[in-house]
Amino acid sequence: MPTIDTRATIIDVARRLFAQQGIESTTIGDVAAASGKSRRTIYTYFKSKEELLEASIESEMKKISSAMQKVAAENITPDKKIIKLIFVRLRITRSIVRRNSGLHSEYFGNMWIVEHIRRTFDVHEIALYRSIIAEGQQMGIFNVENPNLTARFLHFCLNGLEVPFIKGMINKHKDEEFLKSFSEKIILSALGAISPTKKA
Repeated sequence: MPTIDTRATIIDVARRLFAQQGIESTTIGDVAAASGKSRRTIYTYFKSKEELLEASIESEMKKISSAMQKVAAENITPDKKIIKLIFVRLRITRSIVRRNSGLHSEYFGNMWIVEHIRRTFDVHEIALYRSIIAEGQQMGIFNVENPNLTARFLHFCLNGLEVPFIKGMINKHKDEEFLKSFSEKIILSALGAISPTKKA
């Protein structure tokens, strides 16, 4: 009987093979052999290599979403939460890209062009920012006219930072120092952040 563990194992093995051998060079037979499963078992879960590739990409995106959700659930003020969220998002993305693209950039080249997977991730990410901004508004920490538009703007800014952050191109090799200062001074300022200790 099909199990979640078997499916997860197949996905993880496929992800590793796609990253190491390249998408074109990896076959269902390769995935079956490396996972210790039969081709028939692989096809029980996935109709094609393309479907398996999609599932492996989606599993990586879920790791980013899961890390962000944990930050969003932390018992810290919205101003601290939004800064932590930015760094967790960028660090996890960098970690995943480096883990998968050591030999073949083809894997993540495909990852970022699978539009419907990225679109789903984007919708959840924007909703997360919006909820934190709204929480900050209610607490009197943030002061923005349009939380939804602000959340979308923040999301697109972070998309633009992904590649430079991953490659260490923002401020030589001091990207995290620079981004911490940037986040606290620019982003919090744009959110109209007021320190809870300084509120009237």
